[in-house]
Amino acid sequence: MLISKEDLLAERRRYYVAARGGISLPVAGAVYWTVLGVLAATNAVENWGLTAAMLSGFIFPLGLLLQYPLKAKFMGVKSPLSGVAMWAIVAINFLWPIHFVVISFVPEAAPLTLAIGMTLHWPIIGWSYASRVCYAHAIARIAVVTAIWYGFPEWRYTGLSFAVAGLYLMAAAGMALEVAWTRRRLHREGRLDGPGFANAVPA
Repeated sequence: MLISKEDLLAERRRYYVAARGGISLPVAGAVYWTVLGVLAATNAVENWGLTAAMLSGFIFPLGLLLQYPLKAKFMGVKSPLSGVAMWAIVAINFLWPIHFVVISFVPEAAPLTLAIGMTLHWPIIGWSYASRVCYAHAIARIAVVTAIWYGFPEWRYTGLSFAVAGLYLMAAAGMALEVAWTRRRLHREGRLDGPGFANAVPA
């Protein structure tokens, strides 16, 4: 059975609503970058890159924990699209060999490469959720961190880290609002629990 563009879009939106945008993950990212900013503010920049690499492993587990108080249990949502986001997150970890080269030989560039490298999955997640907020976050984040790194060298560790943390929180808030708007739209269209891509069976 062929799936229409309208049904596919409806499923992307339904998935977004059901997962509540997975907003616990950007909140976890905000915590991670806040910690890195605090470390930089206390002049702990000598091993900043290695510390950032080690702490990055806690982002996803923290996101899993936060999905309960934030009521965004994205891991339990069933959709044919659910693997897209997961594999997008896996894919950004393939950059770690490059990150370690930067950390070892050009450590002052580590905040820039990490901030951008950890943004690459956002457009893909944005597609799977049909989320404009995700697209906006990716574009804004790359623009902001690049501007800070080149324009304000003294802020490459502290300012850049806190800026990314702030952008994560803005993204989480924006996604929560977008989810609410999308839920109302699906309800009006009668697609929130109706037939769609998730219920289609190939003939």
